[in-house]
Amino acid sequence: MTNTKFTSVDSWAFWDVPGENLEQKSPQERQDIFGDNYVPNQFPNDKLKGDLKERLNNAKYIVVGMNPGDAAVNQDNSKLFLNFHGAKKSADYRFAAAIYGTEIWGSFMTDVSSTTESKSSKVKIHKADVINMEKHLDELGVPDTAVLIALGGKVNKALTKYANRPVKTMYHYSRANSYWKADKVHEQVMNILKK
Repeated sequence: MTNTKFTSVDSWAFWDVPGENLEQKSPQERQDIFGDNYVPNQFPNDKLKGDLKERLNNAKYIVVGMNPGDAAVNQDNSKLFLNFHGAKKSADYRFAAAIYGTEIWGSFMTDVSSTTESKSSKVKIHKADVINMEKHLDELGVPDTAVLIALGGKVNKALTKYANRPVKTMYHYSRANSYWKADKVHEQVMNILKK
């Protein structure tokens, strides 16, 4: 897939999976296990198998975050797909645990804004950001029917107002988000997957 132009905000919903029988764990237990075994600043390339163009052409879900946090400044630019796979303090593992074993696992992920900032109150999402993000998805061959999963209320508001693709939402996994509870987020994920 040499003609596809991925950006520094692009990634895939794959993480290293702890070697335990996670399906039999509660959402909170699963989250704790993912957290205890999280490998920071690493994308598990071995899990991204098959033809990426075909994967994108058949995408059902696209996970959309707001923007890369401050940690992206020190990200290794020679490596693809490190966004959403940063330092443990970013709590990416919470999202990994929430979607593990679902159809969302393995989905393409991107941010609506490329602004590097950890304080969400300082990030503004404009109509042009949403238009540019969807143009990027179009260029990658993502179908118009793919559901955009907005991480957090601010992203949901912008996508609902400006995106052409269908939008669903769930809480953002940030530790600053007091609404995040593993059981509640598991319910959100199950509701997103309902047809």
